[in-house]
Amino acid sequence: MKRLKLNSLITLAITMLMLSVMTGCGGKQVKPAAQAVATEEPASTNSAVTAEKLQTVKHANGETSIPVNPSRVVVLDNGALDNLLALGVKPVGAPSIVAVEDGYASYLQDTEGITNIGTVEQPSLETIASLKPDLIIGIKDTQEAIYEQLQQIAPTVFTEVGGAEWEKNLTFHALVVGKVAEGEKLFVELDAHIAKLKEKLGDKLTSTEVSLLRPRKDRVSVYLKPSFTGGVVERMGIKRPAAQDKTDDFNFNVTDEQIAELDGDVIILFGRESEQQYFNDKIKSNPLWNTLEAVKQNRVYMADWEVWLSGHGIQAVNRMVEDMGTFLDQ
Repeated sequence: MKRLKLNSLITLAITMLMLSVMTGCGGKQVKPAAQAVATEEPASTNSAVTAEKLQTVKHANGETSIPVNPSRVVVLDNGALDNLLALGVKPVGAPSIVAVEDGYASYLQDTEGITNIGTVEQPSLETIASLKPDLIIGIKDTQEAIYEQLQQIAPTVFTEVGGAEWEKNLTFHALVVGKVAEGEKLFVELDAHIAKLKEKLGDKLTSTEVSLLRPRKDRVSVYLKPSFTGGVVERMGIKRPAAQDKTDDFNFNVTDEQIAELDGDVIILFGRESEQQYFNDKIKSNPLWNTLEAVKQNRVYMADWEVWLSGHGIQAVNRMVEDMGTFLDQ
């Protein structure tokens, strides 16, 4: 009987010890699999993210755990900068479009205090790391080569391309910074803006063929529907010349021997200032230029390239709607 009692006491002691260990290690209840993402560790030791505030998102480079409400975001292109500012989120770092000395696109407001991290094509990893971001937003098409290095700094998510998928990108940007409702509101406001444009222009909107041209150093690029510029114009319901009413590529190139392909009822130019010489010397000075319908009717307009070419965000899109209302109402 004594041996039995001793065994019982030993069993009881072991049981109590196990319960004590489980209680000490299990201060948090085990969560179901669907919530497991909330207990993951941050992807980077440099991130200020706490383990309780992560979500896993799918993006162009796979799946990444990111903060639910990031507070220190670095963006790697103008479209993301444009969208985040519109969503009410001020990044801690962003690039210039072409050259660091250019600063940020002039149409954007409230960029004071944002650290310049280089350019879209050449962001500075050292500068990005110094900002201690908790989220980096980039573009696979442009920055895939440095993705692993970015991941070592902070959780990094990519869109597939830049402005050509501006609608999809705005939705994604809103999701990853915790501003889904604000993103939906921006789309509603844009639709209302376009509705006012249609009311203002009436038949002019659908009867005027608009040619979209980007002067370049040695050619002119004609922008088609899959491009950022062409896609925005299509969303407005604007008609394109037959030669430009295509979806097979972002653009096609024209030289001074193919000037007739540039024509439309209206021509909108949106080239960078540094790339105007070929257009001025080889296109505008060619007698064929003056035979184009838009030229004869004095309906050739120069648009802001920062908006029309490289804007890639919802604020740029709204600026384009305003510009179109001016260009077509003449």
